[in-house]
Amino acid sequence: MLDDNKISIDLHGMRANEAKIAIEEHLINCLNNNFSQIRIVHGHGEGVLKKITQETLEKSEFVKRYYFDHNYSATIGELKY
Repeated sequence: MLDDNKISIDLHGMRANEAKIAIEEHLINCLNNNFSQIRIVHGHGEGVLKKITQETLEKSEFVKRYYFDHNYSATIGELKY
């Protein structure tokens, strides 16, 4: 499970529906810890996990903006309160 004090979650090996739930739970965890950012590591692959990540962040009222981080194959979201 997630460490309560981390901004990052790794989606490798998850199916799309598992990833969506994990992202939503991780977003709530980051908000509860008053973090300013959330990092979701999804890798390169075929882009399914990246697409799920971006769709989930786009729909969230708590994400100000998000961008792709090529160094970590991750998406970074800036949180708003």
